Amino acid sequence: MNLDITIRALFLAIEMMPKPKSFLLDLLFTDREMSDVEEITIEYKRGNRFIAPFVNRYIDGQTMPKESFTGKTFKPYKIAPKHNFTANELYFERMAGENPYMKTDPETKRNKKIADTLQEQEEQIQRRMEKMAAEVAYDLQVTIQGDGIKDEIHYYENNKNEHHTNATISWDNASADPVSDIKIILRTIAEAGGTKPNILVMDPLAADLFMSNAKVKELLNVRNYFVGEMRPEVEGISGASYIGRLSGIGVDIYEYQEYYETEDSNGTIKVKKIVPENTVLFATTGNKIKFAPEATIENGLMQGMFIPRIYEDTKFDTVELRTISKPVLIPQNTKSLKVLKVK
Repeated sequence: MNLDITIRALFLAIEMMPKPKSFLLDLLFTDREMSDVEEITIEYKRGNRFIAPFVNRYIDGQTMPKESFTGKTFKPYKIAPKHNFTANELYFERMAGENPYMKTDPETKRNKKIADTLQEQEEQIQRRMEKMAAEVAYDLQVTIQGDGIKDEIHYYENNKNEHHTNATISWDNASADPVSDIKIILRTIAEAGGTKPNILVMDPLAADLFMSNAKVKELLNVRNYFVGEMRPEVEGISGASYIGRLSGIGVDIYEYQEYYETEDSNGTIKVKKIVPENTVLFATTGNKIKFAPEATIENGLMQGMFIPRIYEDTKFDTVELRTISKPVLIPQNTKSLKVLKVK
């Protein structure tokens, strides 16, 4: 079995495919950078806004303390789903949705199966990066755990919950004032040296409490900038919807919840939530993702969000198709992130 499929052809196939969508990743981490080095430099601010001093006319100036930022390097691990095809699977097995009474050219069927698998692997990687984006935003860390590896990237100073706070009054209480809570958090972020958030993300439970609050109903401007249309940030994304914009505060509010499945050591499939319950995330857009390259003997250094690899075993008539990604997520300023527990 000689496939005669080049890496270039696989890269072109990936380039032509519709890109998988995700909410937190695409909304918050919009700055994408392809690196050509193995180790990624992680640099981000931790607040601080010093003001320039006045000095005596006979003094040339005053040395200022450097604004606080953290810098470190990290060698990212691979995210690498793979699939092994047998010759029978590639050429004989019927594809989902294929008309059993219509003959399909074997080469066309083979290429379609490879393309579908590449797209499926892209979606799986995107789902992993969406979880990573949630971990950065809600925990100020990313946990890396898989076969033979366990590691963490920390973005916090003391602990992963240091940017968490509670509502003044639980939002399920009639006397609660969610808008006041939001204003308090925005002031707290400004005082700590963070950039003012332009995004609020509520899980469905928090969104229900918010929308049913009498004080909120008076202030919520449901006529968003895209009258009669969906916001492009949420269009086609499962679990995401645009709530509206708070008058006088200048933040867009979204409702979001998504799920992912994991398999434990006993083979049991568990469904977990991406977003913690009863929370409101305060965040800014424009955060960064850096993608490390993959080095190969045959093809040299390969860069990209999704890097395809294909291996053919002619002895056993099998083909292994793998997609690799090495992302590192970097927040601009950790003091701009805040999580409000509303209940």
